[in-house]
Formats: sequence, C-alpha cells, structure tokens
Amino acid sequence: MNENVRIEYRFSHLLDVDYASHPNMITYSGKILIKSDDEFDNYDLDEIEIGTICLERYDLNFEAGYCTLMEAFDKTPSSFEVGTALLNDSYEKIDDKIVELVGDSFNRNVLLVKQLEIKEKYRGKGYGKYVLNSLGIYFKSTCAYVALKSFPLGFEGITDDRNYDKAQDRLNSFFFRCGYKKIRHDADDIEEDEFDDLDMDFLDTDEVEMNHIFIKNISPA
Repeated sequence: MNENVRIEYRFSHLLDVDYASHPNMITYSGKILIKSDDEFDNYDLDEIEIGTICLERYDLNFEAGYCTLMEAFDKTPSSFEVGTALLNDSYEKIDDKIVELVGDSFNRNVLLVKQLEIKEKYRGKGYGKYVLNSLGIYFKSTCAYVALKSFPLGFEGITDDRNYDKAQDRLNSFFFRCGYKKIRHDADDIEEDEFDDLDMDFLDTDEVEMNHIFIKNISPA
C-alpha cells in the first residue's frame, strides 16, 4: 500500500432526506489525496487532491417492504444495469452464476463504484489501482463484492468515436489487472473471443453487445 496516498471518505446516512426512501443503500464520496512533494513545502507536508471516488453500498440483508433491492439500484441507468447483471430473476440476492464466477461469502453486500477519476496530471502513476485495491481494506468487513460498469470518461454519448473502442479496451484491461472479472452477457454466455466465429446475420446487434460490467470478491478468504 502507498503510504503517501490517503482517501478521505464521507457518507450519506440512512436517515438523510435524499436517501430515506432507499434504506438499503448508503452513498460514499471520497477525496484522493497525496502528500505534496513541493521542495518548498516538505516540512508541513500539505496534501494535494488528485482525484475523487463515488461509491454506493447495497445491503442485501436489509429487508424493507416498501423498498426492494432493485428499486435501490434503480437510481441511475448505470446502477440499474449493474443491479440487473448482479441479481437473480427475483432481484432478491446475488445470482448464483455471479457467486460461481468470483466465489461465495457469508456477507453478500455489494459496493458499487459509481465513478473513479484521477486528474490527468497524476494518471499513469498507479494511483487508480491503489484506490481500487484499498477498497478491500476499507470495506471488506461490510461488503463481499465490489462491482462497477467500465466506461471511459469523456465518451458520454459519443461511443461511435473511433477512439472509443481503444479507450474501452484499455480501461477493461486496467480492471482485469486490478483483479476484477467481467460478467458475461446474460442472453448467451458467449466468451468475447468466440464472436469472431459466429454468423452475425442472425444475431441482433443489441443482443450481443458486451455489457462491460466487472466484479471482484473482497471478502476474507
């Protein structure tokens, strides 16, 4: 772990007005800070904010008759997509296929990474990987799984850009290196490298689009 990096988290309490209708979900926002290496500021070691992270923790053990787990996930299109990929058909628990993919745990709560952004000046230095790995330290006592939807920042609404595919592949490779596993498309369970051998004429384009949703088990072995 990098001793020069600190993540300062704050969370929205269950009783906060904005989230009172979803008592099985808590939101966290974090500032990613590093110690200043300014040669004129070595004595007091001021910190610099190099990025931010936004999280949502879903409590699968919390039962509320007026708020289902899927309703908690249904706050944004991206969180709804992740919830649909993770939960079983009745939206009550983690799907058995997901458990087989990443392993079981006595606590199946889910931590959703809504956004992780490192300022451009500080990218490529390992800070993003450090932050993702640190989630296992901060949240392993309350969550079993970390999930996220991989989407390169800066391409919202413009996925037809010729650079989008390259950016998406680089981001996916980054998550693989951080120990995350990609959830396969529900309809077919086809490995990505098998698409080249398929007759694409009989397949609907939307049906074979990969969902770019990743998951990792952070519970103690």
